[in-house]
Amino acid sequence: MLTHHPALTEQQARHYRDLGYLRLPDPGLPRDLLDDVAEMVRARAARLPAGQTKVYRLYQHDPALMHRLVAHPALTGPLTTLLGPNLVYVLNRHNQGSLNAPGAQKDRLHRDILQPTRGLLTAVVYLEEATVQTGCTWIVPGSHRAPYVGVPQPDGGGTWMDEHPELADLTDQAVPVPVPAGGIFIFDGTAFHTAGPNTGSTTRTSVVLGYRAADELDAHPDLDRQIVVAGTHLYRGNDQPN
Repeated sequence: MLTHHPALTEQQARHYRDLGYLRLPDPGLPRDLLDDVAEMVRARAARLPAGQTKVYRLYQHDPALMHRLVAHPALTGPLTTLLGPNLVYVLNRHNQGSLNAPGAQKDRLHRDILQPTRGLLTAVVYLEEATVQTGCTWIVPGSHRAPYVGVPQPDGGGTWMDEHPELADLTDQAVPVPVPAGGIFIFDGTAFHTAGPNTGSTTRTSVVLGYRAADELDAHPDLDRQIVVAGTHLYRGNDQPN
């Protein structure tokens, strides 16, 4: 049973649209589900080469378990408030676990996508508490409205803020967003953000998920790279002859 109604309030939705992010400290995700996901992430992370902290292709590794998480109403309820009733989980952006161990260094401020071609909403589900000491996410509020220009990351992905000379005056505007275990941090994929350094003595484990509205102008959606988690693929293109 959910502890909260999953829909966002008007004020929460406006906060997300204006500032590019929203913190949901107690959305109502079941503890046993989070524990099962955490066990999978830690087991896979233990097999990574030294120095690697990210586990990719979580959904493909255990579709049944991950579908319970990515399609849970505690997640899809807030997201459909922001993105509309037809929602897909993206398999080729994020879909990963992250284990921020003590001593991990701060990453670079970056975007998750280069431009809002289709849009992307990133949802970080924290399996352990994320504090400033353990390396919670830092974000530059409102940076989803910054110019969509600059040097893209190699091998896909968004772009690095420190390679945007025109955004140099924003690099010191990032703020930390602590989130308790079981909480969710959602943000626009074009907002600049980064994981903070872990100066504490405990890990900070999370899963990073990507969502977007189903593309109503795509007559042939790529079902190998997206999973419908709310509503349906609804084609609304105008293909009528003259």
